[in-house]
Amino acid sequence: MVSIPYLDKADLGPLADAAASWKALPAKYDALQSEFEQRVINHLKGHWEGDAAEAAFVTMGKARTEYENAATEAERIAKLLLDAHGDFTASQKQLHALLDEARNDHYKVYDDGRVEDVDPRQDSPTASASPGLAEERKKKLDSLVSRLTRVLEVATAADEAASSALERDANGDSQSFNTSVYTTLDSVEADQAAALMKKKGRLSDAEITKLNLLLSANKDDPEFSRDFAVKTGGENMLSKYNELMSPPAGTTLSKEQLAQLKELKANLGTTIGTATTSDDGGKPNKDITDFQNDLLKAGQRDFNANPTESPYGLSGYQLTSSLMSEGKWDKDFLQDYGDALITAEKNGANAGQNPDAYWGYPRTLGTTNIGALDPMTGFMDALGHNPDASTEFLTSEATIDGEKVDHLDYLLKDRHWPEGPGYTGDSGNPSGYNNLGHALESATSGRSFDDDGAPVKHTAERAALMKDVVDTIGGDPGLASDSPRDALRDSLGNMTAEYMADVQGAIANEQGTIKPFGADANLDMGTLEPFIATVGRDPDAYVAITEASQANTAIWMQQVADGNPSDLNAAMENVTYPGGVVAGILSDSRDQAIFEEHSASDKDFNDAVATGDKWAGRGLGMAVGAATGTAAPIVGTVAGWAVEDIQAMVVEQVQQDTTDEAKREAATKYAEGWNAAGESSASSVREAIAHSGRQMSREDLDVLAGSVEQAAKSGHTAGTAWNSSVNGR
Repeated sequence: MVSIPYLDKADLGPLADAAASWKALPAKYDALQSEFEQRVINHLKGHWEGDAAEAAFVTMGKARTEYENAATEAERIAKLLLDAHGDFTASQKQLHALLDEARNDHYKVYDDGRVEDVDPRQDSPTASASPGLAEERKKKLDSLVSRLTRVLEVATAADEAASSALERDANGDSQSFNTSVYTTLDSVEADQAAALMKKKGRLSDAEITKLNLLLSANKDDPEFSRDFAVKTGGENMLSKYNELMSPPAGTTLSKEQLAQLKELKANLGTTIGTATTSDDGGKPNKDITDFQNDLLKAGQRDFNANPTESPYGLSGYQLTSSLMSEGKWDKDFLQDYGDALITAEKNGANAGQNPDAYWGYPRTLGTTNIGALDPMTGFMDALGHNPDASTEFLTSEATIDGEKVDHLDYLLKDRHWPEGPGYTGDSGNPSGYNNLGHALESATSGRSFDDDGAPVKHTAERAALMKDVVDTIGGDPGLASDSPRDALRDSLGNMTAEYMADVQGAIANEQGTIKPFGADANLDMGTLEPFIATVGRDPDAYVAITEASQANTAIWMQQVADGNPSDLNAAMENVTYPGGVVAGILSDSRDQAIFEEHSASDKDFNDAVATGDKWAGRGLGMAVGAATGTAAPIVGTVAGWAVEDIQAMVVEQVQQDTTDEAKREAATKYAEGWNAAGESSASSVREAIAHSGRQMSREDLDVLAGSVEQAAKSGHTAGTAWNSSVNGR
């Protein structure tokens, strides 16, 4: 691989000069050809006859062709050199920027690519006093290493491709110049990768490394990805992937080899996904359409890499879904694929009630244990990374044998999801409902489920889906209570946080002050409260909902403070009460999880604060968007105080120690939650007034804070009482 010092110091000037010189050659060859015709051929015509003349004119005609071929080859080489110079220059600029970033952030980059944190704060009391500092520094370090590696991969792939293209002689020795050869590095690299995928027999470690390098460097490039996919073919793609992931029995793979295969899975999946979207926004590409159809057909057949050891292999659906869990895939293809997958299950697995037998034994993942036996999990993660596709799929239906099958109902209520890491491909989350949650998050938010970027305004379709989910689970809380369905709760918590303005607006918004972020989900209290109560038993969901609720309350308080309501106290109470209700429901749900359901402990809830505090900032961004009518980032007075204060409030509210139930009686637990809701709201309203520029006496501010505190406590009382009554306590 190209080294950091080499790329950092490389003088690319001579390469640019060479490209410019080659670019000028075609015109010179054209001029020579013209001069040769005028001064030699045309001069001799009419003045020389006979056998010798005929032979000479034939030879001179070949010479004219040689001039043309020379011009063509010069143009080709110029394009290759310009392409290479562009790639090298871009990689070098990116490297310089990363090295500057590393130095500015106190990271040391070594020549071999290692990165070391040399921030002096790491050895100071500041680090130990700020638990989040070490994690933040580690995230930055990992990001630097990842980006440095990618820059070097791109430069290396370009270097090797340019070398291969310049050395190639496609026409052998039959002609003096090449006329049918490469003109871009993409085409060279696609040929190299496709050749490896079509090679007979298992690839060597060196060949897998080479394939990984080519795919990693180009996986987001539509031109390369399309060329690679078409040249490899859908069925051959799955066959070679299966072969690589299923070595013969008795094969012992090292940790490095396993890591290499996992990397290949990610790179290949992302590359194929890019290929399927390579004609988006333009005219449909027949070759890509054919490739997608090949993948669909291949889903129905089995692929067995080791038939002498077992008569059973993995189905095309299992292999395709394994790759699908990576990257961005074409929306229409995902619709067709999902319908085909559900059709296969409905026709062959007791109408979706026994996928364990349909997808499981005697099928196995093989010694690498890479992938998942349940193809629905990979498909769900594909939807989770493709918001437009997930929204369309989860709000539509399929027709199977003349029967309408609602996608959401089938996945959420009707289908039995096989459990275990072999079925999900994830030892940390052995329930496929976790993957379904990813698809639901994507479909309702408009973002990939693991995207922490700017919020996306809710469309009518996404808001309607959120209502459908709330009504479905709120109407039958067991859908998110009984194991393994409780694996849905963390995603449902994120979705609730995403729609917090709709939640608070539905609870108590007589004056219509609280507005949704885009289309209104029109949530119904009859199903909303049991929905929150069920979801809030999960620690991560609890923290996400709590932070988003407090963020929304803070924003609407600021809106009221910045405005000019006729009755300030009443307006503040109106935007405070809903957050109190949410806090009350969650407080009771937490106690249910710890003392009755025994599904979580105080430590689980406390730990969730440290790892899941993103919703304070995201909730603020969405609330600002709802308040201003745009998806703008946090701006104005709120940015200066809300995130930090909200997170501090949540930590104080969540941090508890009740491992010994006898330590706390019900009255004590209730009082603590009740007071926390009131105090956090009073604190927020004081901040809102302070940052609004509104002039208010200490006495009036105390009265306002007291009024808001009482509104929050009243809401908390209502939420707790409702939740307790529903659960018979």
